[in-house]
Amino acid sequence: MGRGKNTSLMLGEESKNAVEEAEVISTGARSKASRRETLANSTFYVVLLVAVSNFVTYTVTKVSSARPAKFTGPGAAALAVVDPGLKEFHVVNAHEHLYKRSHLDKYLKACKATGIERTLFVASSARTLMGSGFGIAEYNEKNSRDILNAAKEMPERIIPFCTLRPGDPGNLEKLKAYVAEGAKGLKLYSGHAQFYEKPLDTEEMLPIYAYCEESGLPICWHVNMRLYGKEFRRVMARFPELTVIIPHFGVTFYNPKGRSFRAFQELLDTYPNLYTDTSFGTRGILVNGLGMVSRHRDVFRAFFEKYSDRILFGTDMVVTGNPEKTEGWIEAVLRACRDVLEKDTYYFYMAARGSNYALRGWPNPYGMLRGLALEDEILQKVYETNAARLFPAE
Repeated sequence: MGRGKNTSLMLGEESKNAVEEAEVISTGARSKASRRETLANSTFYVVLLVAVSNFVTYTVTKVSSARPAKFTGPGAAALAVVDPGLKEFHVVNAHEHLYKRSHLDKYLKACKATGIERTLFVASSARTLMGSGFGIAEYNEKNSRDILNAAKEMPERIIPFCTLRPGDPGNLEKLKAYVAEGAKGLKLYSGHAQFYEKPLDTEEMLPIYAYCEESGLPICWHVNMRLYGKEFRRVMARFPELTVIIPHFGVTFYNPKGRSFRAFQELLDTYPNLYTDTSFGTRGILVNGLGMVSRHRDVFRAFFEKYSDRILFGTDMVVTGNPEKTEGWIEAVLRACRDVLEKDTYYFYMAARGSNYALRGWPNPYGMLRGLALEDEILQKVYETNAARLFPAE
């Protein structure tokens, strides 16, 4: 499990091929004028040290093949460095959203470039797919059926989860119909602050939980543990055999040394069918989450080591027709979500100073982040084994 794939990441604005850029830099370096300019530019030396460090890492680990990757950023010189690539695993992305079938192809192309072989798409309301100005009662059934249809078209690539809005009439019958059509699980948003309408243990949802527990149907349930942890505990106390995936570390990653993060771990210790995933969210939330891992590596490494059998890989970028979300954009996000697990140091353009999503007050001109560099044994569980246990390939 260790041979790296050829990869290249690009930070900043779109520009020419990285190899051409490297040739320009090399040619310029040979000229006396460029040498004088280079000697006067202290930023160049900082970036050069990064390049040398990456090259040494590449040589020591004996990665068989890699190509130059271009890094640019506001105020940074273009530079060719070596990226040791992504490790070879049969990766399952266990948390993603899809607006329309027409948006799927670009995502699958990005998956091919980043080693993602199967994806769990959770159905969503209009608010998730179209923005906060839309309602949470709209689009749930439409998106559930769209994802079920996509899974019928590509059963080897897509794991479909339907969704329900708590309180809607006929929810239990609707859920059973979705399962009959191929749904592999249920997505609930009721523990999300923007979707919260009733207590999580409201009486009308109890038949849904009972059915899921009895049938073994997994629930991917967004639960903000700080806000709704007590309500969730009441549900689990009543239905202790429920299989629940709580994404985003229970939304506790913002404070990995806080009480809610510890309380979430206590729940994992108590309920063996409770899981989490590695997703943070999209854009700024993603950058924030990656930044927290970068600053609290020891805490997150200890979490992965202790709960390696209960963690799924996820991205949660929300695949839509937004012009920003091109195939390249999707690929960059997928790579960052893998890099944070696999590498000691990596680069992500959204985290670079000047990006619309960069952390405030964090002087990071090149988008350099620290990753967890997890052992292959843990990576295999997160990428492959845990998902295969919950969603065996048919």
